[in-house]
Amino acid sequence: MHRFSRILLIFALGMLAACASAPQSAKVDPATAEKEVAQRVTVLLDRYVRNDQAGVVAMLDPERLVILGTSFEEKVKSPADLRVLMDRDFSQWSTASYSDVRDVDARVDGALATVYFVMNWQAANGPNVPIRMTTTWRKVNGEWLLTQSSSSLPPRF
Repeated sequence: MHRFSRILLIFALGMLAACASAPQSAKVDPATAEKEVAQRVTVLLDRYVRNDQAGVVAMLDPERLVILGTSFEEKVKSPADLRVLMDRDFSQWSTASYSDVRDVDARVDGALATVYFVMNWQAANGPNVPIRMTTTWRKVNGEWLLTQSSSSLPPRF
């Protein structure tokens, strides 16, 4: 019995030492996290308008992905689907731009975040169209990756 008590005591001391030396997870300021994920949206949009397919693909969640475009036919579930979409888009438009990003609402909870916003989108010499977007991001190895996105046009377009 005495030997068993010593083993328990050694085990308890070892556990206490492990707990005391374990790094404490840093508390992340919500405003800082929201700003960080909102900046990822800007990077994604910048890469998209430059038709930087490799850059956009590098920002995608490798485990699960769904991107719903402004038309019901636009449904992306893989990097290959996204490349096909971008090829088609840029073969039609040749250039694109965005401006006036507004109504940004970023929310972060742990490893998931959403960013909602409205922007103006212009393809080649087409009309400047407002688009509403909702994006969901998942933090993987310290980096926010796009896991879901949906965009919609106002009824008049």
